[in-house]
Amino acid sequence: MYIKNKNKSAAIWLAVCVAIALVCMFFANLLQTNFGKVNVVTASFEVTEGQSKPYTITYKIYIPQEADENHKLPALLCLHGYQNDKETSAAFAMEASRRGMVAIAIDEYGHGSNSKGMKERGYTTYKIQGQSGDKNETTVKTKLSGAERFLVMMNFSTLSFFEGDAYSVNEQKTVHIDADADGVTDSSMGGIDAYNWVKTLPFVDPNRIAITGHSMGTWASWSTAAECQDHKAVILQCGEVFGENIFDEENIKFNNILMLQAKYDEFNYFRDYNQETVNDAMLKSGIRNQFFTANERTELQDNYTWNTTYGSFEDGTARRVELINTNHRLTTHNSHAISAAMDWLVTALGAKTDLSPNNLIFLYKELLVMIAMLAAMIALCPLVVLLSNIKVFTPAVFDRDAIGREPKLMTKGQWWRNAWIAVIISAITYPFMTQLGHGLFPLPENIFRMTIGNGFLIWYMTLAIISIIMVAVSRSRNEKKGIKNLDYYDLGLSGYDCARKLDWGLLVRSFVLAAVVVGIMYVFVIFCHDFFRLDLRFIWPFFKEFNTERFLQFLVYLPFYSLFFVVNVGFKLFGTMRQVKDNDKPVGNFIKCWMGNVFVLLGGLLLVILLEYIPFFMGYGPGADLLFGTTFGGPFMSALILLVPQFIFFTFLSTWFERKTGNIYVGAFISAMLATCIVTGGSAMF
Repeated sequence: MYIKNKNKSAAIWLAVCVAIALVCMFFANLLQTNFGKVNVVTASFEVTEGQSKPYTITYKIYIPQEADENHKLPALLCLHGYQNDKETSAAFAMEASRRGMVAIAIDEYGHGSNSKGMKERGYTTYKIQGQSGDKNETTVKTKLSGAERFLVMMNFSTLSFFEGDAYSVNEQKTVHIDADADGVTDSSMGGIDAYNWVKTLPFVDPNRIAITGHSMGTWASWSTAAECQDHKAVILQCGEVFGENIFDEENIKFNNILMLQAKYDEFNYFRDYNQETVNDAMLKSGIRNQFFTANERTELQDNYTWNTTYGSFEDGTARRVELINTNHRLTTHNSHAISAAMDWLVTALGAKTDLSPNNLIFLYKELLVMIAMLAAMIALCPLVVLLSNIKVFTPAVFDRDAIGREPKLMTKGQWWRNAWIAVIISAITYPFMTQLGHGLFPLPENIFRMTIGNGFLIWYMTLAIISIIMVAVSRSRNEKKGIKNLDYYDLGLSGYDCARKLDWGLLVRSFVLAAVVVGIMYVFVIFCHDFFRLDLRFIWPFFKEFNTERFLQFLVYLPFYSLFFVVNVGFKLFGTMRQVKDNDKPVGNFIKCWMGNVFVLLGGLLLVILLEYIPFFMGYGPGADLLFGTTFGGPFMSALILLVPQFIFFTFLSTWFERKTGNIYVGAFISAMLATCIVTGGSAMF
């Protein structure tokens, strides 16, 4: 009777979770289509012209109902940032389409489903530092060496329209800086090809096209606008500006530029602003040189202010720098930023709308999709309960309480000592090992193609190896002292009947059970993508459909991520650091154990966050940049906003599954598969 009730309860919970997810996706789709007034299509087109080998650009297009050959509408081309995809541009695209503009968001090289890798962008063997044009700035040409992926990333700010004869002028001397971009094949990363394709659409007015890009996409926007001189406006979301004489200013004009600058931008150093934080000096030095002509600079005499429009939309000289009270990543979904962008676009493109710039609905769509994603992941818990009734999976689940053998536990003092050791190791290794794997660790680049995934891989492997060594040393010391070590049952690696050795049958069955569970969730992801034209995500890529290349990458990274989760989220938390289980207070005890596990796994990252952002908010700049240098700031510091919530949820799943299955494998493998799906499904591929 108990088993039947348990299965009935699990079936009800599963149905409730799936229903919540479907309802949320239904209403999210209503919002992205502006309640049926905008047609949203995901498709792709092939680029052949000028290509030695044709390639495919995948796009998502938002077409207002009134658009047709007889009523051509202005258009907005959206270019995403590093480690993002076309769906990250959804907020700008949705709001533009609501205001009578066709919006097209594409996957750039190496991102989403674009068939070209990031290396197709090209690179030079040096980096120019000091391109802002500040008269007091020293220009440095630095020789680069290292892995190709490192060279590409270090050349993000070297654009294909730069010239070979360029000079930086300051009060003391004139310096030849040679900004030649030979080797950079296409810094628009597909943006130019997409722009030219947009112009051919029968319902788009080819004379009214604007470009917007975030972070890496701002460089793509500059490059696209430089080539496509008929653009009407450029909106840069946390972008970079360039000094005089870096490119041919006589023949290349940028029309009606709006920069949305985050106040707390983790990438300031990375982009060569040479400013600790965003301040008035930045506006009066680097930004002015690109945004204003020499005559305008003389006329204004450095009297520039934030959030003020200069110049004229009619002749393309309109310029504005909007200071946004947010950080780098959140600029793409900040209400102030998007309101300013919509106001700019409506004016520059002559779009006809009755909506005010502040009439925004994008965030409701994001929240609904996030709830759907959480519901889908929570549904994995009752799904495991139901699948464990299948004969092949039944041996993978056992009740430790029924066995009656009390687990061996650390004392409270020992637990806290080990917890703080784990926290400190995590904090010390994160900034260095992630960046080492990201660009410099000698991984075969034709096999390990996920750039940010390599950073996490090296950090995960470092933590796993340290944990294994610490356990081995501790067991060796115990043997010498005659202290009995934990057996495999105590560590959660085997059942009670196989306590003296590793239970391979348990491991394999658990892995297959996890694969089936995650596979069912993946089918749901495909359904949502095909039926609702939405991914399970919140702003940034989480769960997406795989193409063949990305699925193969999933298989490459899964063994390494699995090792980390089995070791550091498995026998470390539920074996050597197992916490007391109180059956009289199951809910309260579960939450207590979950929070303890969160502290062990995330305490180090929380220290890194404090190190990064306390100096930042005090006005000194990003902590990692100040303490360790710019190499260790930027991408992985900003990635913490994504990593921390993931691990909070993964520890929830792992804690729940360990209690329900009696072993560590099911939770560890499910968490590993979800983490690998996230990093290989949506992030950048070299």
